[in-house]
Amino acid sequence: MKDLSVIIPMYNVSKYLNKCVDSVCIQNFDSEAIEIIMVNDESPDNSLQVAEELAKKHPFIKIISQQNKGLGGARNTGINNAQGRYLLFLDADDWFLPNRIKELIKIADKDQLDILEFGAQIVAEDDTVINTLSADSLGEVYDGVNYYWNIAYGGSACNKLYALDFLKNNQLFFLEKIYGEDFEFNTRAFYFAKRVKAINNVCTAFLQSSDSITRNNDKSKKDKYLNDFHIILKNINTFHNKITGVPNNQVDSFFKERLTLVNINAFYLMYSNKYSFKEMNNFKSKLKGSGVYSVNYPVMNKRKDWFRKVLLKNFNLFRFTQPIKNLY
Repeated sequence: MKDLSVIIPMYNVSKYLNKCVDSVCIQNFDSEAIEIIMVNDESPDNSLQVAEELAKKHPFIKIISQQNKGLGGARNTGINNAQGRYLLFLDADDWFLPNRIKELIKIADKDQLDILEFGAQIVAEDDTVINTLSADSLGEVYDGVNYYWNIAYGGSACNKLYALDFLKNNQLFFLEKIYGEDFEFNTRAFYFAKRVKAINNVCTAFLQSSDSITRNNDKSKKDKYLNDFHIILKNINTFHNKITGVPNNQVDSFFKERLTLVNINAFYLMYSNKYSFKEMNNFKSKLKGSGVYSVNYPVMNKRKDWFRKVLLKNFNLFRFTQPIKNLY
C-alpha cells in the first residue's frame, strides 16, 4: 500500500495541469510511496491529452476517465480507486508549496489522525498572495465536534489530509454535481472523526479566479448554487435526524450551527447579487417547506452572525435593500 493518493479532478482545466501536477512531483517524497489519480470527468478540452503526456513522464500517475459527475463525483472515483493510506484532494487550478507533503504524513502517522488540517494561501491570478488561512491546535488532538468548537476548521476539503480507512469505514463520499460539496462532506466527516489536529504550516495555494461561481455575473450559476444550498441543507438535516444514541448537546449545536451557516450563505448570495425581495421571500418559503429554514441559532463568525441578527431575523428589511423589480 502506498502512503499517499493525491486526487485531481479534470474538467476544462488543461491550462493548469502542468503546474498542479509538477507541484506534487517535486515534493521531497519517495515516488514509490505516492500516486496521483487524475480523474477525467468527461472534460471537453484537452485535459486528458495533457494528463497522458504527464503520465508518460511520471509512472505514479493513474488516469481514470468517466462520464461527467461533477467535482464531487470525480473525487469519489478517486476515493474508490485510491491505494494510499492517506488522501489529499487537489483541485487542478491549485498547487502544493515545495517540500510540504512528507511532514504531513509524518504528523498524521505519529498522532494516528483521521484528519489533519493545514494552512493555505489564497492567490490572485497575477500570483499575488491575497490572504493566508491557517489554524493551529497547538499539538492537541480533538474529536471532530470538539475540534470544530475549539479550532473552527476551514470549509475546504483541499487543506486537509484524510485517512483513507476513515473515509471508507464511515462511507464518506461527496454529493455529486453540486456546488458547495465540501461543506456538506466536512460536516459528516468531522462528526465521525475521532482524532483531528491542525498545524499552521502553509502547504497549498488556492487560485482565486475571476470566473468563480460567486465572482462571475452568470445568474444561472448563482441560481444553481441556491438550489444546491437547498440540497445541502436537506442532506445535513436528514443526516442529523438519523443519528442515534445518547443525546449530546455539543453535537446538536454543531448541526444547528452548520444549518444556520448554509442559510446565511444562501441569503447573503442573494443579497449581494441584488436578487429581488420577491425572489428572496420565495426561497425562504421553499426552505421553510422543507423544514430547513434556520436563522435563530448564533454562529461563531461575527460578520455572518451580524447578517443573521440584523437582516435574516428582520426579513422585511430586505424590502429596502433589494431592487424593486418583481416585488409584486
